[in-house]
Amino acid sequence: MTKKELRAIMKQKLNGLPKRQFAEEGALAARRLADTHMWDNYKRILIYLSMPDELDTSALLDIAFAENKRVYSPKVETDTTMRFFRVTRDEGSWVTGAFDIREPAGREEDVFKPEEGKALVISPGLAFDRTGRRIGRGKGFYDRFYEKLFAASPESACCALCLTCQIVDEVPVDQFDRRLNAICTKDEFIMIDT
Repeated sequence: MTKKELRAIMKQKLNGLPKRQFAEEGALAARRLADTHMWDNYKRILIYLSMPDELDTSALLDIAFAENKRVYSPKVETDTTMRFFRVTRDEGSWVTGAFDIREPAGREEDVFKPEEGKALVISPGLAFDRTGRRIGRGKGFYDRFYEKLFAASPESACCALCLTCQIVDEVPVDQFDRRLNAICTKDEFIMIDT
């Protein structure tokens, strides 16, 4: 199966799910992840703000804020780049960015700097397999970001928070795709030896 074919299948599957499932599974997966050593090991959390057809990350954001983690969310800046900016519980300067995704306003003093220490990236995607491969929406934002992040901070990690139905037998990859360190659903936490 090609990446294009898998994307089409997963988009159709996700669009057919009841909207409450994204929030319900999101809350359960967030609690499961927050109970892991991986979560405890990181004070800086980079987390996407979910779109309607993605697992809802609101519960994980609430946990991160309650535990006084430094939370950063992505902002798409060009057709090929994104940066992460610090957000707080009472962040009031959200904007609607590229692809109609809620983003932080992006003040330069709040930009994430990989060289300042390790971080845990919560990765979005359409499908994942148990070897840590993921397929996103095809723009390559996260793969390019990972390249820079792990060059500056190799002790960082990336974890997918996803619906159970998003785990498939095999995800096609190419040379630019980076494997995840873990995958977390409402039912299980999968640590991957990368």
